[in-house]
Amino acid sequence: MPKFLAPKPKTNRSFFIELDGKNVEIFPKLNQRAKRLILRQNSMADGFKLTMPPRVSLAQAKRFCHQHASWMSGRLAAQGQLTCFAHGQFIPLRGQQYQLVFLDKLRGITEIHQNQIWVTGGADFAPRRLVNWLKQQAKTDIQIAINKYEPLLDVKHSRLTIRDTKSRWGSCSSSKALSFSWRLVMAPPDVLDYVVAHELAHILEMNHSAKFWQHVSAVCSHRAVSQKWLKLNGGQLHQIRVK
Repeated sequence: MPKFLAPKPKTNRSFFIELDGKNVEIFPKLNQRAKRLILRQNSMADGFKLTMPPRVSLAQAKRFCHQHASWMSGRLAAQGQLTCFAHGQFIPLRGQQYQLVFLDKLRGITEIHQNQIWVTGGADFAPRRLVNWLKQQAKTDIQIAINKYEPLLDVKHSRLTIRDTKSRWGSCSSSKALSFSWRLVMAPPDVLDYVVAHELAHILEMNHSAKFWQHVSAVCSHRAVSQKWLKLNGGQLHQIRVK
């Protein structure tokens, strides 16, 4: 006799719940080995991740989120106190802390002075000008790492793009186009270095097989340390707000 099972929930789409007058996005993900619903703040983007075991309906998942509304509100309140690009704030650059100094009177300059980053041209435009400068710094550092690892792996990329990605630090397409988050320049140099080696290795293996990791480890001796740093600290870089 056939067994009739509850339909699997559609977990490929996010949904929203209202918290303190704002719509908060929930990103559900089905996990066949999960025993219970698990809610975590999304460190790589706004909102929360919801791990769902099999046979849990979307309606049950939404009720679970509403039951934990107070906890989510508290997490969002704490997030609102995170570092932003504002005069006097400290931000990391290549693993070191620098104080932001916004200067109204000077024009067209963003540069490092000892333990400060001077951003000129008025406070209203300074955050965007700083982001553009950080993107250029990231592109320079990433290109240096590419020049280092391409001959070691015997590969060539086709294109380089710098973005503010929310779900990953870098990517490599089947056409050998590379894309990286500019926020990598805030991490220690070895971390950026590892991510570049990782993505270049995908030109050889478009997967995360044992052979892929052999390629990465062969050219990047600090792979494990850099992976651990990203796991522990990467989310904080994504939570730094431009404004």
